[in-house]
Amino acid sequence: MKAYGNPESLARAEDQVLLEVSPEGVARITLNRPEKHNAMTVPMRRRLMALVHQCEADDRVRVVVFAGNGKSFCSGNEINEDWGQRQPGTRRMSLSMANRYASDLNYGRQAFSQAITRCGKPTVLRLHGYCAAAAYFMIGTRCDLVVVTPSSKIGALEARFLGPAGAVSATHINRILGTKAARRYGYSGAVMTGEDALRVGLAHRCVPEEGMDAEVSRLALRLARRSPAMTHYLMKRVRAAESLFETNVREVNGLLFSHFLQAAPDEAHFWTQVKASGVAGALAADKKRLAKATGETGAAGPAAGRAHMQGKVDSP
Repeated sequence: MKAYGNPESLARAEDQVLLEVSPEGVARITLNRPEKHNAMTVPMRRRLMALVHQCEADDRVRVVVFAGNGKSFCSGNEINEDWGQRQPGTRRMSLSMANRYASDLNYGRQAFSQAITRCGKPTVLRLHGYCAAAAYFMIGTRCDLVVVTPSSKIGALEARFLGPAGAVSATHINRILGTKAARRYGYSGAVMTGEDALRVGLAHRCVPEEGMDAEVSRLALRLARRSPAMTHYLMKRVRAAESLFETNVREVNGLLFSHFLQAAPDEAHFWTQVKASGVAGALAADKKRLAKATGETGAAGPAAGRAHMQGKVDSP
């Protein structure tokens, strides 16, 4: 399979996604790109998937912990990178691109999320700082247990200028948060704090940052000490019910095609601007356009975006 990414991202991926396994059988997969809040390049996502599969095949591993170095767990995918790797002249919103993205999600570059969802060993997420965009709906909603701090900031923070999470991701958000909470955060793009995440059921524990490592270790060791056969039995029984949510490959493909063919003009506008002026230019242009369309002059500009992400703007 073709290796996507630029020479730098391909060369650095091994150092940007780390794996260590403790004597107790706790595997820790750590995102290590702190200068970019651990934004994931295509090679990082592919390595993440490979390490999850490696942990599944390793009989020493009883539980998998996901973490991030630096100030945040993960800010999402690296959108400065044209991960679609389209040929010149190829339209983004088309049946051929929908088929490409569906294949990538299920089997290719985005399949790290499927690997986490289907992992045969319990998964625990250590979520501090930002957990935004793809990190939220492709890792946060997929891990079995999530530990947060009160200062955690979670959600599809790009919703204010790009629209809510795509149709496929929304399936998991609705399943985990429930439809009412999914609507609240999806409609508004509001930041979810650690305490909010605990209240709506995304997180299982909310602890002070200084106690986070101890709590994650406590949960992981408790799972690691259980009989693997019993863990497998319990996971199989619980996950059997998830077939009712229709998140199989057929449904995922159908939702992706629907999303691409019904994409709103603001999404198409955003990606056109990315091509013309880069991500920073696209964000600035979309904020100005949204402010003009809605009359919400206070919503425009980088400062307003930063204030909202830092919790300084009231959420509904």
